[in-house]
Amino acid sequence: MKKLLVIIFLAVIVTSAQAQQQSYPISSSEYTIVVSPQADANTLLAARELQKHLPTITGSVMQSINEPYTEGKSMFIGKEWLRAKPQFQQLQELNNDGYCIFSEGGDFYLAGKNPIGDVYAVYALLQDYAGCFWFGNDETFIPENTGLSLPEINHFTQPDFAFRHPHFPDKNKPEYYLPNRIQPMDDWGMFVHTFHKLVPPDDYFEQHPEYYSLVNGKRIRDGQLCLSNPQLIQLLTENLGKEIAQKPECKYWSVSQNDCINYCECEHCQALYDKFGSVSGAYVDMANQIARQFPDKHISTLAYQFTRSAPKAIVPESNVNIMFCSIECNRSQPLETDPRSRDFVKDLQDWSSLTRNIIMWDYVVQFKTFTCPFPNFSVLQPNIQLFHKHGIPMMFQQGSGNSWSDFSPYKQSLISRLLWDVNLDEPAYRQRFFDAYYGDAAPIMLKYFNQVQLEMEKQADTRYLDIYGYPVLYADWFLKPELLKQYKSMMDEAEVLVADDPVRLKRVLRQRSSIDFAYVDVALNLNDPQLSFYVLNDGRREINPEMAAHLDRFVKNCEITNIKSIDENNYSPEQYRAQALNIAAMAIKPNKAAERKITSLTPYNPAYGGEKVLTDGLFGGQHFRLNWLGYQGNDMVLLIDFEQPEQLSKVETNFFLDLVSWIFLPLEVKIEASDDGKIFREEHSEKITELPRNFGQKPVHFSFEFPQTSARYLKITALSHKTCPDWHRGAGQPAWIFVDEVVVE
Repeated sequence: MKKLLVIIFLAVIVTSAQAQQQSYPISSSEYTIVVSPQADANTLLAARELQKHLPTITGSVMQSINEPYTEGKSMFIGKEWLRAKPQFQQLQELNNDGYCIFSEGGDFYLAGKNPIGDVYAVYALLQDYAGCFWFGNDETFIPENTGLSLPEINHFTQPDFAFRHPHFPDKNKPEYYLPNRIQPMDDWGMFVHTFHKLVPPDDYFEQHPEYYSLVNGKRIRDGQLCLSNPQLIQLLTENLGKEIAQKPECKYWSVSQNDCINYCECEHCQALYDKFGSVSGAYVDMANQIARQFPDKHISTLAYQFTRSAPKAIVPESNVNIMFCSIECNRSQPLETDPRSRDFVKDLQDWSSLTRNIIMWDYVVQFKTFTCPFPNFSVLQPNIQLFHKHGIPMMFQQGSGNSWSDFSPYKQSLISRLLWDVNLDEPAYRQRFFDAYYGDAAPIMLKYFNQVQLEMEKQADTRYLDIYGYPVLYADWFLKPELLKQYKSMMDEAEVLVADDPVRLKRVLRQRSSIDFAYVDVALNLNDPQLSFYVLNDGRREINPEMAAHLDRFVKNCEITNIKSIDENNYSPEQYRAQALNIAAMAIKPNKAAERKITSLTPYNPAYGGEKVLTDGLFGGQHFRLNWLGYQGNDMVLLIDFEQPEQLSKVETNFFLDLVSWIFLPLEVKIEASDDGKIFREEHSEKITELPRNFGQKPVHFSFEFPQTSARYLKITALSHKTCPDWHRGAGQPAWIFVDEVVVE
């Protein structure tokens, strides 16, 4: 009897295991797609997408019908097919974008709480069970003739964030955002930094300077607004109303500070700051007043830079949206555990205790150089988990906009998944993605991905990974010359592995552009013995042919792979090459000032090096942090001592232009010569033409020629604005001049 019971018990276990392992081959002979004839457009789209892709996967075409067959099995699209089942209530309890994939006896139900969820359910089935991917850039991976067998499924899911927007090139393409369950910005009528748009200084400043910020005792055009002025609030409201009338369907309207500091310092605004315990209080008060006039809209305002800290004596109205920004934060460690981000986390906690109507604006690429390796992947998931823990309902992850950036296909895909499920198994997802995206090159591409991340993490607790960096800034970290050589070898190997696969080869070439860019930039700006842009030939400096070839290949690969911009200011690969070759041409010229004693007769800012940076053979690049000498509020006056009389006829140098950072070209440059260092004669004087006012950053090359003269000393004077002009957002504040290597012929 006991033996019989054991046999029965074992049989039950086997039967139960078989039931649990039951799977259903999906084929046209067994299955039909069932969708209601009254279905919503989204539901019909879901059915079409399933019918479109299943033949590629299974090798057989599946029929779409409006009523289930009495024989065979069905794949039901839409929740109406679940109404008679207990699972219908479970579906209804999900949030708006929630969906289910549910099976019963081999029939499968793909349904959302709302019709958009039907689309999400179908794409989830295709991606998570059939192995499909929608990569962006109009690229997909649909397995061919692999067959599809589905297990019994009971999957009910909803997004961890109600609004999900990774801001990458495919952000507005339905063929990307629908499969990846994210959303475009269609619901926004005006989006951030809107004070200038709503109260244009060209229209109002002359007649009403009191509408604008008082800074250092003066009303300025290019700052913020005077939010204690009732007439200004009324004007903001009226002008916003006109904008809303043009787009009445839009729900969110940003009324927010311009992208600068310069908030108003008048006594009435200061009283508001004191009343609310923070500058941000005046901005919330402004948004509250406007929001009451538009109760059916959400008025969004920024918690950004000087308004990032939450106020203490005011609460945002329910239809006031706070856009909370992480622009200053370090990206080498997760925000929650990085001591350097402690203040940010406190601000996050404070805002989330005031309101849940918050959209988090996080920054996830390097904006100064999209093509620079930027290994911040280890912080993406913990940061998103932190935002979810504090109840943030809306996420705007600022990527590279319309441009490609380092590993951006994977980054936008990963972020899309994390915004749905913050607890995603990221390593497993990474493996699946790389296998599909890179094919035979996946193992070596993963090896590179993991190594550059590991090298970053070795110094993550002491180094700052900035969203405004440049490769040479990391040349003693994860972009050391010896590491760059290893990375280059990996990319060479990856190319070989997919040489016969044009699609995967193009993807490898696109990704290796970041390595080639870093390789060239570090060689150009560091001049390390292991990696230099130059070689010596009979004691004469020449351009390293290998580096020139790398520079050309970088530009060519960018052209082949459609990389048109390497930074947020649309700086092109061709422009970078031109700048690099200009620097190299100056660097290989015989320079009578090289290693000579050069003295600044006016004070420079010691944070940006000393006189040695002007004659060390290294030239400043796209960022003023490296190899530039900066003067704040002073003219630049340099004295070069050649130690003996020299024949002189030309001076070349670069000045930096970055109006956002208050860096101007000089007003005038003078060249003077002297035999004794006391009495000088003017050899050349040139007024500098002001370039168009824009917000780009770039070195500007100057060549000053004069009749040949003999002199031991040369004095170079660059006259500064001293203070930012009235039209500038820093009006009245000290202006900068930045200069790099001085070449004298």
